[in-house]
Amino acid sequence: MSKVSFQLKSAGYCTASQSHALRGTTSRTIKFYATYAYLHHPKYGHILFDTGYTTRFYELTKSFPMNLYAKATKVYVTPEDHAASTLRKAGIDAKDVRYIIVSHFHADHIGGLRDFPNATFICTNQAYDAIQNKTGLSALKQGFIPELLPNDFNKRLQLINIQSAEHFDPHLGAMHDLFGDGSIQLFQVEGHARGQMGALITTKDNPVLLVADAAWLKENYQKMHLPSPIVRLFFDSWKNFKISLQRVHDYHLANPDTLVIPCHCEATYRQVANDLTDETE
Repeated sequence: MSKVSFQLKSAGYCTASQSHALRGTTSRTIKFYATYAYLHHPKYGHILFDTGYTTRFYELTKSFPMNLYAKATKVYVTPEDHAASTLRKAGIDAKDVRYIIVSHFHADHIGGLRDFPNATFICTNQAYDAIQNKTGLSALKQGFIPELLPNDFNKRLQLINIQSAEHFDPHLGAMHDLFGDGSIQLFQVEGHARGQMGALITTKDNPVLLVADAAWLKENYQKMHLPSPIVRLFFDSWKNFKISLQRVHDYHLANPDTLVIPCHCEATYRQVANDLTDETE
């Protein structure tokens, strides 16, 4: 089984009410970090799981209807925060990133795709079908800004059908072994966005479970503390979201040594980014 090195990073953040993420709590403003994962595979090299925001968000949300996106989501990001900029500081050129796993197509996950000219993009067929050819209000309803995709996105796209995968986890369900070596296994976590997927990463230390927006904060999956019902207005399926969250919760209980990473949890981000990341191989 191959093992990859792993680092958790962020490219900007947005703000939201804590009570939206955790039903019944205070309305104080909290940061939702737009985290992404940098992975290095001994054979396949530099890989990203999502990319976070870029300042393109500001330009692309100036006019109707995407200005509604900006009004609903207060975003903070600088050019220095871009994934490509952060990697460059670590000596990694954007053109050398070979794969980007796209958990789903919301702006805080695909903001940096245009910065990686040689990457193959990996997503589920359901996620791509949900946004394909969407523009204007129909794109906005999917939380999708079409101009964030590179012009040659379709040529570099690798679609996967996780439900036809041969591997199966009793809690996470069907698992797609990306490289056939157990290093990166992809699974679906429906609900927040159609076709959304997470990844189980085999590192030299404990496994890492990236759950994307299946949980926003650690309290969601640890305690099954649901978000406010108001957020269901922005979800693809509230029913499927609860099912996915339960699956992550059950996996956590059965695998307590696995590091679970909700994509927007500030406490998890600060802990992992500061203390628990591996050095690039």
